[in-house]
Formats: sequence, C-alpha cells, structure tokens
Amino acid sequence: LKDYQYDGLDTCAVDGMCALNCPVDINTGDLVKRLRRENHSAFQNKLAKHVASNFGFYERLAKFSIRTGLFMNRIFGKNFMKRLTGGLKKIFPGMPAWSNQMLRPGRKIKSAELPSSTQQVIYFTTCINRMMGGDTGQRFLSVCKKAGVNVIIPGHVEGACCGQIFSSKGFTDAYRLMANKTIEKLWQHSKEGTIPVVLDTTSCTQTFRSGISYLKELLPRLKISSPKESIIFHPVCSVFKMGSLANLQRIGDACSKQATVPVFAKCCGMAGDRGFYYPSLTAAATKTEAGEVKQKDYDGYYSSTRTCEM
Repeated sequence: LKDYQYDGLDTCAVDGMCALNCPVDINTGDLVKRLRRENHSAFQNKLAKHVASNFGFYERLAKFSIRTGLFMNRIFGKNFMKRLTGGLKKIFPGMPAWSNQMLRPGRKIKSAELPSSTQQVIYFTTCINRMMGGDTGQRFLSVCKKAGVNVIIPGHVEGACCGQIFSSKGFTDAYRLMANKTIEKLWQHSKEGTIPVVLDTTSCTQTFRSGISYLKELLPRLKISSPKESIIFHPVCSVFKMGSLANLQRIGDACSKQATVPVFAKCCGMAGDRGFYYPSLTAAATKTEAGEVKQKDYDGYYSSTRTCEM
C-alpha cells in the first residue's frame, strides 16, 4: 500500500476477522461500519435506498457491463479491459479495476426434480454468482442430482440480495430494505421455512445466518468416484466466523486424497468489492498466503465466495 494514500474507512474490509485474534474480541469492522454510517449524507443514503429498491435494474446493468467487457477482451486481447480500467483509474480513482478472473454472468437454471426422491432444497443463487458466477448453478444441480436431492429454483430472484453490499458500506436503511425483501421471498418459496434454503456464497449465508447447513445433508449421500490427488482451499472470512472450517475440510477430504488449508490463510481484502477499487489492498492481504500456495502445484484451487476466489 506504500504507493497509495487511502482512507482507512475505505480500505477496511469490515470482515471482523480481527476479533478472532483479539484477546478481548474487539471487532473493528463494526466500528468502521458505524463510522461509515455516520459519514453518509442524506443524499447518499437516499441514493443507496434507490439502488436497493431497483436492484434488479442495476443487476441487469452489471451483467451487460461484464458481458461487454468479456466481448472486448475477445476482440482486442485478454488484457484489454485490465489496461483500459487501469488507465481510467488513474484519472477517476473511483473506477473499479477489471480482473481477468471475471466469469460471464450465470445462466438461468431450472428446478431439477427426481421422482424417486423426497429430499428437496431451495437453491438461492446469490447476486454475485448471478452476475459473474459462470456455471456455479449447473455444478450445484449436478451435485444434488448425484446425491438424490430435488432442487427447487425460486422464481423472480433477480434483484434479490442478502444486503451485505449495503451493510458493509454503512447504508443501514438500504440494507434493511434489501434483506427483508429477500427473506420474505425465501420465506414464501420455502413454505415458511419447512424446506431448507441453500446459498452458493458463504458470506451471504453468514449474512442471512438462518440458512440450514447443507454440507451434512449432501456429503453422506454422495459417492466420489474420481477424487483429485491434491487440492487447496482459500477459506473466506465468513467460514472462520461461522466456525465452518471443519465442514470445508470434510468436503475437501471427501473429494481429494489431500485437501490443504494454507497456514497463512486470512482475509483476502476483497471485501465484496474493495479489491476492484483498491487492487493493492488484495495484493498486500494475500501476499503471504499466495507465496505459501505457490510452493507446489495442486490439482484444484477452491473457495466458496466468487470475489474472494478471484
């Protein structure tokens, strides 16, 4: 970060990981959220509520932008968008940086029902995967089919979000509006909580917190026919905070002969979107972990949140 003069309020990832190592459990992320909330003007709060109320439109706009960027890379070379946004960022510091790890928006998927199975889950595709998740949904359907679990895809999920994007920035009213709107939809589709709801992004699961863990439901029902030799995980902050690291390790052990979690795995600094605006933040946050991971080659590299994976 030596080449940048950043405001600590902007670069804090507000992930709360500091509290895990703090002997008195102080969460500076909560403090930063409060300071951000207090610094917002009435206009900024009004604008955030407008985005939350019309999130479907902005989701479609984001998908269009990502598709356009991927198209431009195919035409002018794989680093075109990276150079373009990098140049614009020198003029407009608020410009998000393009990542070459960007995937296309996820394709719409349909419910998959197995007549012979009575097990079912509601699959809520999170907004980050709807916008840049590629084939995440198809992979989840494939796993559930092998486990003999019916998957119900709720309708009208476009524009639904856990609200973390607003919460982390201190826009409390927008967060409250978005979270309640989404929970109401899931409550109806899950028949008032009688059907488990599965999310495909760990940090969103933590935000809702009421989702039933599907790890223990699917894993015992699966037969892993071709385990990989060795894989490595980047456990995201919410995995640590929810105490789910053991569940992640169980998945790795079932799907590979050797599943590793880096000793120096900590917050990657992406924090939803911070890494797009401050690329050096993620570079600094992941430097030690990346050095550890690159000491050998693995057959697979995995995370459970798309932006942290990038």
